[in-house]
Amino acid sequence: MKQIYKFLHVIFIGILLFAPQTHAKEETTAKDVIETFNATLLSVMQKAAVLGYHGRNSKLEPVLIKTFDFPFMIEYAVGRPWKSFNEDQQKKLVNAFSRFTIATYADRFNGYSGESFRIVQTLKSPRNTRLIKTELIKQNGKAIRLNYLLRNTGKGWQIMDIFLKGSISELATKRSEYNMTVKREGFEGLVSKINAKTAIIQAQSSSK
Repeated sequence: MKQIYKFLHVIFIGILLFAPQTHAKEETTAKDVIETFNATLLSVMQKAAVLGYHGRNSKLEPVLIKTFDFPFMIEYAVGRPWKSFNEDQQKKLVNAFSRFTIATYADRFNGYSGESFRIVQTLKSPRNTRLIKTELIKQNGKAIRLNYLLRNTGKGWQIMDIFLKGSISELATKRSEYNMTVKREGFEGLVSKINAKTAIIQAQSSSK
């Protein structure tokens, strides 16, 4: 796992070396962003039953749009074909990916059983990025590792990847899936696939 993590980290470093960098206000740190994000997730979990799926989605939407660097994430997931898409197509993909991610969070954080979040460590990474190591602690004391990689953008510190169980890159997993879909089915195929997954989540969650 450590070798996989190091390999993925090298990939991100390479991308960032060629990406234009801006600086967020120092008043808000990467740790602050994750603390706010975790607080929102906890609030949604605690009020899950009252909010229902659509209520959770509505509450999470503005926070996730502010917290996640969706344009970067979908561009990386698509890979080289991204540059062949026109501006409208790129916007359409960003929107589809954003809606899918928000729907996923609204579906996953659907109840509360005494869980809590804890920030374990903040590490400085190359090119002004930060790795925030966190844990979701269940009522029985079991901890689930969730590590976030953030970069300093014109909108502030934003999440560019999530490492599930501490080392499994969600973005790398998406790249494997999305890049292959584009190569096989083109732009419309990828948009349709993402939208279809969002629709399934919405239908299943709304019926619960």
